[in-house]
Amino acid sequence: ILDERKRLVEVFRSNFELLAAKFGERLLNCPRNTISFGVTLDKLVVNDDDDANEEEDDEMMKKKRNVQITKFGSMLFTRCISGTRVVPTGEIKSISGHTFQGFGSSHENYPYSYMTAACAVGMGEDEMKEFFNRLEKSWREYVTKRKKDNARRKLKNE
Repeated sequence: ILDERKRLVEVFRSNFELLAAKFGERLLNCPRNTISFGVTLDKLVVNDDDDANEEEDDEMMKKKRNVQITKFGSMLFTRCISGTRVVPTGEIKSISGHTFQGFGSSHENYPYSYMTAACAVGMGEDEMKEFFNRLEKSWREYVTKRKKDNARRKLKNE
């Protein structure tokens, strides 16, 4: 099983990189991690210019963006795309009196929102193909829905 994972890991990495590129994203370079891979989610949130107003500061806009990125993660889960982890930029969480800067990220000031997925032991080629098919379909669906929501909001505001 381990030999099969070692054989598939480069195929997985390559497929993840190609899929990310379809959406204007890129594979993150993590040379010491040979199982789990990350891709940026910089372009995931369609610009919500209509949501912005002069009273909102950068922090409020970042929170809105993080909510949308988190929604993408929950969307993946509800579509049975397991094993992914979606991490928004600069998330701050307080748990039992302890504050965590960059919650969920490997670094408290990591500059990108990102998603990770792993080429796990026991994954076969069929499972990997299904994973990437579902991921691409969901990603496309998410982007399309966000664009429609923004267009609807823009029409409503006019």
